[in-house]
Amino acid sequence: MNFKRALNKEQTTCINGIFVLFVFLSHFGQYETMPWNNLLLAIGQLMVAPFLFYSGYGIMEQIKRRGIVYIDSMPRKRILKFYIHFCMALCIYLFLSFLLGKDYSFVRIVFSFTALSSIGNSNWYVFAILAMYSIVYISFKQCKKHSMTSCIVFTILYIILMDVIKNQAWWYNIILCFPAGMILSKYKDRVCSIIRKPVFFVFMITLAFSLYCLHLPILVYEIISIAFCFLIVDICAYKEIKNSLFHFLGQYVFEIYILQRISMNLFDRYLNDWIYLVMCILVTLILAYYFKKLETKVDGLHFFKNFS
Repeated sequence: MNFKRALNKEQTTCINGIFVLFVFLSHFGQYETMPWNNLLLAIGQLMVAPFLFYSGYGIMEQIKRRGIVYIDSMPRKRILKFYIHFCMALCIYLFLSFLLGKDYSFVRIVFSFTALSSIGNSNWYVFAILAMYSIVYISFKQCKKHSMTSCIVFTILYIILMDVIKNQAWWYNIILCFPAGMILSKYKDRVCSIIRKPVFFVFMITLAFSLYCLHLPILVYEIISIAFCFLIVDICAYKEIKNSLFHFLGQYVFEIYILQRISMNLFDRYLNDWIYLVMCILVTLILAYYFKKLETKVDGLHFFKNFS
């Protein structure tokens, strides 16, 4: 089993491409009844888990390589950059809501810029990523000796807080995949030697069932999602998954995720079934391609480069 290959950039990008397609089709199913709706509904939040898992893995890899220099750059190069990209997309949704005659309150629009509310866009994942980036920065900056423990503790506090504030499971029920990815990176050899054994997955299933019996449903899905991510790593270590289409999609995960509902909202009243789907796919890919180019230009602005 080749775990080095399973975790390289090419492979993780390809896996992300597979799951961003699932996310797209799942969201499309909210607008139109399609043959795969029940299947994707059964997969549920698991289709988003790899994004959080690989994000955590990637951040820890950078911390291992660059140390405190990378931590110090996180507010500007990770948090601010990601937030600006989100706000750019949100402005498109504001314009779209004007075109479609949707009347959102001022308070809702303001809260949409925190990602706690929505004006037609997907938002919970954006809020989760911003929260996790902030948790990593605070943990590695302020709790240097126990940084990983701090990340896990803060993430659990995030679960409790979001359960109180939103009371909607999808806001938090796979969030532990992020620190799980970090743990895989930090203790790679040890973790890989464990997850390659079938007994690990038997243990995870038993743990999930025990938590369910103890009436702790919040943690049950977390355990299942972490096991699911490790299973993907195992599969990729056993056999490389290569596909040019999935690799292409994997390079535009954020753009496809945040822009997909534009076409879905725009054509909802005019098209249906397969024509509707094809138009949504084409428009989303075009928007994603040019939006990424715009992101690159914004990232290169003098103000952004010198922001500290």
